[in-house]
Amino acid sequence: MTPFERAVRDILDRVSLVQVVSDYVQLKKTGRTYKGLCPFHSEKTPSFNVNEEKGLFYCFGCQVGGNAVTFLEKAAGLSRIEALRRLSAMTGIPLPEERSVVDPAEEARRQERSELLKALQVAHEFFVDRLQSPGGAIAREYLASRKVPPEVARTYGLGFGGARPMELVAALERRHVSLRHAEAAGLIVRTSLGWQERFHGRLVCPVYNLDGAVVAFSARLIPPDENGPKYINSPETLVFRKGETLFGLYQARTAIRQQHGAILVEGNFDVLSLAAVGVGNVVAPMGTALTADQVRLLARFSDSVTVMFDGDEAGRKASRRAVGPLIEAGLDGRIASLPEGEDPDSLARAQGAKGVREVVSRARPMFLYLVDSLVKIHGWTPHGRRAVVDEVRDVLALERDAARHAIYQEELARLLQIDAAEIRRLLRKAGEPVTTPSAHLADCPEPERRLLELMLLHPELIGRFLDEGDAALLTHPEVRDLYAELCGLASTPGVDPIAAFVERGDVKSRLRAMVCRVLATPEKYPLDPDTEFRSAMRDLKVAALKRQLEALVATGDEDEDLRRVLQRTELKNQINRLLADKAAV
Repeated sequence: MTPFERAVRDILDRVSLVQVVSDYVQLKKTGRTYKGLCPFHSEKTPSFNVNEEKGLFYCFGCQVGGNAVTFLEKAAGLSRIEALRRLSAMTGIPLPEERSVVDPAEEARRQERSELLKALQVAHEFFVDRLQSPGGAIAREYLASRKVPPEVARTYGLGFGGARPMELVAALERRHVSLRHAEAAGLIVRTSLGWQERFHGRLVCPVYNLDGAVVAFSARLIPPDENGPKYINSPETLVFRKGETLFGLYQARTAIRQQHGAILVEGNFDVLSLAAVGVGNVVAPMGTALTADQVRLLARFSDSVTVMFDGDEAGRKASRRAVGPLIEAGLDGRIASLPEGEDPDSLARAQGAKGVREVVSRARPMFLYLVDSLVKIHGWTPHGRRAVVDEVRDVLALERDAARHAIYQEELARLLQIDAAEIRRLLRKAGEPVTTPSAHLADCPEPERRLLELMLLHPELIGRFLDEGDAALLTHPEVRDLYAELCGLASTPGVDPIAAFVERGDVKSRLRAMVCRVLATPEKYPLDPDTEFRSAMRDLKVAALKRQLEALVATGDEDEDLRRVLQRTELKNQINRLLADKAAV
């Protein structure tokens, strides 16, 4: 084992996978493992499991699994070496240099991503510096007028785009950031007159990813200069997707978990104003409309969301539109209504945290809010109520949980005073909800599957079966293939066979997915590994003897000789002895 491989092993032994994953997924302890919503595919019922003892995660929905390195590669978009360096810093275990062959395409993508993040970080440092400079006085005065104190500005990394043209370009060049990368990061724009700085003269709000790296900016014009668009955002880049990002989530994660819920507002200053009065569990969508991806991202940190949009018709319309994504993500959503002309920013500045919390406490269940709002629009006439059903149908079609779908049907019937059977008939036109079926069990003998499960929990049993077992005991083709795979991984120097096996979850196999479930329920085998192994071996041998006995019976006839009779008798005696041994345990 090389020094690098030894360091990787020590890092993975020491790091807490739960701690690593918890920065991205809300986990709940269930027995000896942890469970949450998978960050790699859309789901409403948690199927993502973390086994802290083994240092492995596995999703039974999309069959993605692995260790802490794999998770950071997939969740944070890091390369393997970047993930290892982060884990090295977390554990304090130094990581030696590794000499290996690198995929040129992967290395080029990693390098491009690194250069964009560097450009954005340099720009952010420039914006923060400019906010504190004499030229940033106009931005500081504006923040003061909006009651955003300096400590909140620091927490959210606010900055100023600079008072003089081309200041940012000069700062980038001093830090050896190429203008090509600055353009790719959305910091500057090429025009017929030359380079133009996108955020010049504006109050700049950085957008962070979940790792705390700046990936984009959102900037506001500062009065009295109101010529041009009030807000502009970074364009989408290799490191930023607007529809998959929530402003303020990086800062709000801890508060959301502590308060078991999030507040969703419309704009950056709504977030800043609520944070300024001590309400920290608040985020805002990037863009004009809430997307399903943004809601799924939020669902990783809380299963409860209160929507508090502006108190005008546009805000009410946005609130109604938010119900669909909330239902689709399986969240418990509530809608907080503000008076006409009020918004979260003005509410926080006028009434402080107490006023905000009072409004949140009066928030209504999202489905009740949706139906009542639509009744106000369409009216209580027969035609109006039928129009409400038509609009609600598309929203309820997003609900994939049969029990909740049935409850919503009953609620709609009650609210509209329409017979429940008729409501069910009308909604059925959009298709019945589809519940996620349980994983189909691969058709293989139970003792063989049990042996594979024990090997995943106790990898030392891989070699033990090789020494004490017989490959002929394994009859199912997939079992034999998976066992051969485990043997190959176990014999590869520097490889954790179980982590490597789990990481291959994208190689679709019903049996692989079923066997990996044991990582979420290790209590399935409460006895010590030796006892469990011996029990599995007995059952495998009994099954093999029964197959031999059945073969003898199938080929026998009335004139069979004494030798065949004695064979059958001996097989029965062997089976009885093994069963007696098992009963004695």
